[in-house]
Amino acid sequence: MTGSGLAEQVLALVGGTENVETVTHCFSRLRFVLHDDAVADDAAIGALPDVVMVLRQGGQLQVAVRSGVMTLHAEVVALLA
Repeated sequence: MTGSGLAEQVLALVGGTENVETVTHCFSRLRFVLHDDAVADDAAIGALPDVVMVLRQGGQLQVAVRSGVMTLHAEVVALLA
């Protein structure tokens, strides 16, 4: 499921739009810098059907998805606007 449904779910599970400082992406991952890392529910994000894994590295919460990371990133950014 790529699309706004996944974007909305991920945003809710990282603590909502107000908890996102920045979001970028690479080839397969969304990379969030959060205001409060403790709010994000890593296990719930990882349980989403199109999420391959969740990891924390370099001060980021990284969410790897099966496909469509660029589209997903654009939808997350649109929801943050």
